[in-house]
Amino acid sequence: MSFGYKPVKDGIVAILNTLKPDVLKEVYTKEQKELTAFPCTTIEAKEDSADFHDTVSNLKVYQHFVRIYFRTDEKNDPDYEDVLETAVDAVKAALEHDITLGGICDWAMPTSGIWKGDPNTKNTPVRFYEMTVTTKARVVR
Repeated sequence: MSFGYKPVKDGIVAILNTLKPDVLKEVYTKEQKELTAFPCTTIEAKEDSADFHDTVSNLKVYQHFVRIYFRTDEKNDPDYEDVLETAVDAVKAALEHDITLGGICDWAMPTSGIWKGDPNTKNTPVRFYEMTVTTKARVVR
């Protein structure tokens, strides 16, 4: 089992791609300056930690941000909040359905989230949900 930032991100992306095109229109593998399809997601590394697990292994923890975006202006669905909440629920359910990300880790789970608006940093007015996905694996030394 290969465990690290890139394999975990690839596992998350593979799961999110199963939600296209019905729930998500685009899955970006990094933060974007301009978002063009909604709802969409971006995945970005957040942080990691490690601790001694036993005499031959470490317990490693990696976290990634998964942000789910939707436009809030007149060019998109006026019920954007309902669409965004539905997309968030679907993303959480998909990630919880495969807790090993296809065998990459011992377990992965959306562990927290917060709703945000982003009117000043994007070219498009959006509302988004920033989810933290935590993954853990026992890695033999």
